Amino acid sequence: MPLTQDKLENMNQFKYKYTNNSFLYNKIYSPCLNKLVEYVPRNIAPNLITLFSLMCNIIAFIVTLADGGFDFSQPLKKSTCYVIGISQLVYQALDNIDGKQARRTGNSTPFGMLMDHGCDTFTLIFTSYNMSRLLVVGNEGFFSYSVFFGLILGFFMMTYEDYKIGEMAYPVINGVDEGNFAVFVIGLCCGIFGQGWVVYAPISKFGSLTIGKIFSLVIIIGAVGTIFNLYYHTYQKKDCRENLRNFFDNLAFYNVLLVPVIFSYIREEFWLNYKWVVILNACLLFARLTIDIQIKIATMDNFRCNIMFIFSNLMMILSLFFTNEKFNFYFLGCTAIFEFAELAVFIYFRANEITEFLGIRVFCVKSTEPSDMVKV
Repeated sequence: MPLTQDKLENMNQFKYKYTNNSFLYNKIYSPCLNKLVEYVPRNIAPNLITLFSLMCNIIAFIVTLADGGFDFSQPLKKSTCYVIGISQLVYQALDNIDGKQARRTGNSTPFGMLMDHGCDTFTLIFTSYNMSRLLVVGNEGFFSYSVFFGLILGFFMMTYEDYKIGEMAYPVINGVDEGNFAVFVIGLCCGIFGQGWVVYAPISKFGSLTIGKIFSLVIIIGAVGTIFNLYYHTYQKKDCRENLRNFFDNLAFYNVLLVPVIFSYIREEFWLNYKWVVILNACLLFARLTIDIQIKIATMDNFRCNIMFIFSNLMMILSLFFTNEKFNFYFLGCTAIFEFAELAVFIYFRANEITEFLGIRVFCVKSTEPSDMVKV
């Protein structure tokens, strides 16, 4: 269903609000990047920088995939560890520079916010895979899915909180700044010393527990913190009934998170052989729901679960009851193709609608006098 004219017009009043209390960002990143952006030519479109930031993690994903596939128990080559760490640092820099370039050239628009956070959504999926391989989380049980679980949960909750209270608030220590920098540090250390010393070393008193698995638990604890923030901030600005609505609104998303966990335990054999197709379905559903909410934020629209999202969710649950592994694999594969096609069509039409209404071209800089700059 296309966006109505009144929803499109709401974007003219939309102002992106955020607060970032990170010491790392405010004292180091932002001052350095403010100087760095001055060397970026003014004819480079902010959205092009955003696209380059996404490509960093895609390249790292391809390199990591070629180094052992979806085997989360196999250590990486040192060169691959370097690629993951450095790509994350470059991504983090570009992800900040795009907004600074937009404000510098007077090209800040609601579509720029959607482009930025939309690419972040897909970046998170690739980063989850890269981190799972870097931390050597193993192939069995919850740990094999823990990084995906934590990062997807955290990002979605921050996006949904923005929708509920009209502001994205980053705490003193957050995944966007400290978390991304930690990936760089871990990748660098694994490249120098090897994963055996940094993340793969077992902690003897706890059996199979490793340093890498402890890192993944820290990610989950951080994600649980975003759930607390959502309900606490909603309670502060609204009331308990609104939090009850938050819970029911997100039931479908909680299901997306938990179905792979159920697969890893009750369908363990299938999970060991084909876990990537289960994770792919979960990630595509996460991306579809998150991007939909981001558009609701920009158009100030009310969020409702899309019927296609609910249908795909039900297909994923249904697959739990198929006992034939090959049939289940093809069934989930077809579901993933359907989800990807629906997501691609959704993004294409929404992007066309919004850019046409705003009168912009995605990868072109609109010449604007400083006095006419749109401040976001």
